[in-house]
Amino acid sequence: MKLHVHAKQQELNVCGWQAVSMLFARHPDDVRRLFFDAATGKRAGGFCSQLAAQKKVYRQVEAAELEKVAGTKLHGGIVAVIGERPLKKVTREVLAEWGRARAPLLLLDRVSNANNVGAIVRTAAFFGVRAIIVPDHPAQALPGEAAYRVAEGGMEFVDFYRVPALPVICAELKRHHFLIGTSLTGNQLSPAQAKARGIPRPPAIILGNEERGMAPELAAQCDRLVKIPGVDAVESLNVSAAAAVLCWEFFGQR
Repeated sequence: MKLHVHAKQQELNVCGWQAVSMLFARHPDDVRRLFFDAATGKRAGGFCSQLAAQKKVYRQVEAAELEKVAGTKLHGGIVAVIGERPLKKVTREVLAEWGRARAPLLLLDRVSNANNVGAIVRTAAFFGVRAIIVPDHPAQALPGEAAYRVAEGGMEFVDFYRVPALPVICAELKRHHFLIGTSLTGNQLSPAQAKARGIPRPPAIILGNEERGMAPELAAQCDRLVKIPGVDAVESLNVSAAAAVLCWEFFGQR
């Protein structure tokens, strides 16, 4: 008889008051354990009551122990432990629903810095982007502890979808969405020019790797390439700052 051994679900820490507060507001059942320092414990009573009702662990700890639990000094006085959330799959049904809803989308092409991913998630949540698509690529940072911390609660509003390769899914997306890529080379338009020329389908914005930008085969799939104009003191914005500018231009004035 062959025994099937199920892998234990990995856990991750959600740190910081804003991130933990939004976690309890949106997905309280996801919390497995809660730790906090004395100062933060004075306002964590509601969280403790919820966990007590579910017979889950919550505890006030000393600063050194909280840092050890969090794995970082940047814990903001409170740490909630949750199970790692699996990334979703893009199916034909999902694509069709995005098309019907005219859903705003973000695609990340090997964005490698977890802090950048967290900042992009915070921007996405602010502008109502509920889906971020990432490739199954070793250079792509996924939503881990640093991203949760920087997102400041935005993770509770945004779902991550992972696909084998972005160019393949872009060919499908183009049936319903207008693909806008960021690039520093070639004949690009500014975001305002791109918008003024008309966008016949709901936009999906593609953001490239911090150092190398978008892959050429992905840029070739785009309906339009844009460059955020500046004074050329530096070559470009950080990818998370670029995400904020583009989300405002294409999603923030709907």
